[in-house]
Amino acid sequence: MARSTVMGVDGCRTGWVCACNTSEALSIEITDSFSAVWRLADSIDADRILVDMPIGLPETGRRTCDSVARELMGPRAATVFFAPVRAVLDASSHERASAMNKEKSGYGLSIQAWNLVPKIREVDTVLQENSDARQQVLEAHPELAFRAFAGEPLSTSKSSKSGRKQRLELLCEVFPTGDPRVVYRETLERTYRKDVARDDVIDALALAASATHPLESIPTSPPTDATGLPMAIHAPTTPN
Repeated sequence: MARSTVMGVDGCRTGWVCACNTSEALSIEITDSFSAVWRLADSIDADRILVDMPIGLPETGRRTCDSVARELMGPRAATVFFAPVRAVLDASSHERASAMNKEKSGYGLSIQAWNLVPKIREVDTVLQENSDARQQVLEAHPELAFRAFAGEPLSTSKSSKSGRKQRLELLCEVFPTGDPRVVYRETLERTYRKDVARDDVIDALALAASATHPLESIPTSPPTDATGLPMAIHAPTTPN
């Protein structure tokens, strides 16, 4: 069943970029915490929130959803990071986090993944404290969304001008309301690139577009982590 009031959320340097899609409008809001994201979702009565951030975290090993997603992305597999083990959320340094991750999974933790840990922790805190959030907030990945919309992984980089143009054109085809190109330009005009990158806005819009469509879970029957959170990535079922 298609959804009308949804959010797509992506992290940015100063917080979170929230693409809000209702039956009447498409808009972008910037919040400073994931708790504020959850309050915003409540204020617009969003019934589905897709976020580009690991949710269910393994105690040991690597998540099946990350491995499957990388296979689906083919030559663009590197766009999907492996989630850290849950113990890393308590680490105070990259060195310690990498050692903990290697001990429990057999792999160290990249600096890119370590930089995501504060935001993973933010999302996890909201989900641990709010049962409704557990039902409405789902993990997703923008490049898997674009793969579904285009029918294949996009070969262009989202950080290139041509890559952004291709992604915005795809979003225009799949959004039920509003013009994502207009919302994108307006957001760039009222924010600084040191705070909100162009990629952040496009990724949030991609997840909002995904949230309006029927979703598939990767894997189909995901395992849960030690706290009961599903270890799954969600993507649109088919191009539309």
